[in-house]
Amino acid sequence: MFFKLRFHLIIPTLLFLFVWGCGVSLRVYRPFPNESSFEFVKKMDHIEVKVKEENRMKMGVYDGYFADPEALPNEYGPLSYLIRKELSIRGDRFPLLLARGGKIFVDEYQLVSLDRCSKNLTFVRMKARIQIQGQLEEEFSYYDEIDSRVTNCYLAGSILTFIPLVWYVPYNGFRGNREDQLNQLGRNSLTEFFTRLEILSSYNGSSPVDKFSEPEPPPVKLKKSPVKQEPVDPKLKEIMESL
Repeated sequence: MFFKLRFHLIIPTLLFLFVWGCGVSLRVYRPFPNESSFEFVKKMDHIEVKVKEENRMKMGVYDGYFADPEALPNEYGPLSYLIRKELSIRGDRFPLLLARGGKIFVDEYQLVSLDRCSKNLTFVRMKARIQIQGQLEEEFSYYDEIDSRVTNCYLAGSILTFIPLVWYVPYNGFRGNREDQLNQLGRNSLTEFFTRLEILSSYNGSSPVDKFSEPEPPPVKLKKSPVKQEPVDPKLKEIMESL
């Protein structure tokens, strides 16, 4: 009776773990060592930021194999907001863009996890055009992917049987789950994009916060002009030469 009761409790627990393991939360932002505090995104009418066919509730897509593809909203906001936020809190890293104005058009941004039972392909693709006033338009293209065996089929097999669990858990910890993969690729794409934008904006790697006062060089002593010598007495000259 005790074993039977325990058995009935195990099945719902396994189902709960399976459903919970399929959930994916999108948390894409630009990782920065010294994050600046901010209250609001500044209004910049001279800088145009557009993301083609942007949907605030669909920054990423997760296809879980057992169910229909799921649209993933980003918990840190859509891509256009992330760009404006970056320009607001780290404007010193984009001096030329903020001074002259310009346009940032993101023509394509895909952050997708495709589960095909035997394998899972997670990829990010970003294409954008950047034009700072007075400069030619620059194109930005980025692609990265993670091909792994982190799938719902392996997860289900690991829950129902013990032996695959011994393999799946260490592998999942090594490769990262689907949530880790999506978030990591998303953050990498933003890091590369903003780094490129800094270069185009003539950022030289230093800011008012990063600059340190250098000691002033010691004053250079001016050489005195040679004083014109008086003519030497001929008798004294003869004595000096005879010594």
